[in-house]
Amino acid sequence: MQITKKNFEHMDFKVPLDKVLEHINEGICVIDSQMRVVYWNKKAEELYGIKKEQIIDQDIRMFFPNALALEVLRTGKPMEFVEHRPREGSVAIISSIPIMENEAIAWVVSIDQDVTEIKKLSNELKKAEDKIKYLEYLKDEIKKLYPETETENFVYKSKVMYDLLMLAKKVAESDASVLIQGESGTGKDLLARTIHYSSARRDMPFVVVDCSSIPENLIESELFGYESGAFTGAQKKGKPGKFEIADGGTVFLDEIGELPLEMQSKLLRVLENREFYRVGGIKPIKVNIRIIAATNRDLKEMVKEGKFREDLFYRLDVVSIKVPPLRERTEDIPYLINYFLKKFSVENKKVINRIEPCAMEMMLKYPWPGNVRELKNVVERLVILAEDGVIKEDMLPNSLLNYFEHKKDGPSRDMGDLSLERVVQEAERKAIIEALKISNYNKAKASEILGIPRSTLYYKMQSLGISACPAD
Repeated sequence: MQITKKNFEHMDFKVPLDKVLEHINEGICVIDSQMRVVYWNKKAEELYGIKKEQIIDQDIRMFFPNALALEVLRTGKPMEFVEHRPREGSVAIISSIPIMENEAIAWVVSIDQDVTEIKKLSNELKKAEDKIKYLEYLKDEIKKLYPETETENFVYKSKVMYDLLMLAKKVAESDASVLIQGESGTGKDLLARTIHYSSARRDMPFVVVDCSSIPENLIESELFGYESGAFTGAQKKGKPGKFEIADGGTVFLDEIGELPLEMQSKLLRVLENREFYRVGGIKPIKVNIRIIAATNRDLKEMVKEGKFREDLFYRLDVVSIKVPPLRERTEDIPYLINYFLKKFSVENKKVINRIEPCAMEMMLKYPWPGNVRELKNVVERLVILAEDGVIKEDMLPNSLLNYFEHKKDGPSRDMGDLSLERVVQEAERKAIIEALKISNYNKAKASEILGIPRSTLYYKMQSLGISACPAD
């Protein structure tokens, strides 16, 4: 017979109830007033791992001494939506309802809904939400500790860096030329920016010239610009140079030691007269600029060798600032690791919970020939490679691992608790004690040296167990 909508509505369906109950997605158990199991469907078998033939006609207490159905049978009150774990690794929501007959409880029906996958998804969602909250917290902490400026901030706790930055801020108040010396990666460019953005020129241009990257035949036009038709390939309207663009602001001459001798004499004239000529030009251009130069070379030695003009050296060296290498300020290393760990965790949307003790000790003992730049790159690498929030020793770059292969005093394998938090606390403790000694235990002066409020100093002294008076 062909089934149509009309005769379908008049068909007499007689499907046995137990057939329906066997195919639903909830576990169903029915007990009678004597606590015997009278019904147990297929889904209940899957949830509890108990076959129907094992449990039917048995006292439910033999299998589930604390079954919810027993409480319903005792009180006559339904109990709904109770979470429990039928087996390890599974989660279900159970509801038990009494069925009355002649004003007495004849049966109790228990319905189990398997919510294992839903619970897993809920937990994953909770973890994702917690991760987002933690990353937002890190971002806020970075902003609090290192307020956003035009440049990345110096991260330090050492006295030598404190003194250096105090000197830089004093220098910023003048227009004197500054010569910054130090190894590659120590942050000479960062210090130059700090001086500029701490000065009255902060709202004017800060123009960077990398003397080592500009071809010798182009450096004059890069610095001074050129007039129309000055050379083949020149723009028709001419082009302003870096000095012209920086008018009113600061020119940062990075790697000044790479500047050719011919250009050194022309630079000297700019420093003395604050004017220059464009390439191919006949009209002098006046500028109001400050010069900050930086080098990783020994300019005094270059002067002796005739590779750098003595008069230019002394013109640049009005104020000389030497940025110490990281190996000479090791107390800053844990703070730098902590800062970059937070920074790159936020950028990569990853939560780093732990650094293996041996990996941490290696980073603390490594001499960092590439200085802060190398440390920054290593921490970024570790954050990217970290799995399950853990940074491990084998994630460190070969340059660092190879260093310790040849060292007798390499990292120990049994060091107890060397967490990042403990390392930072120990560094804080040393810095505070040193500041107290320098200030003769004057808390106001010590807090000024450390660059923290006096209330924070008192709190940290108390939490780190530091005495308020010198030891006898």
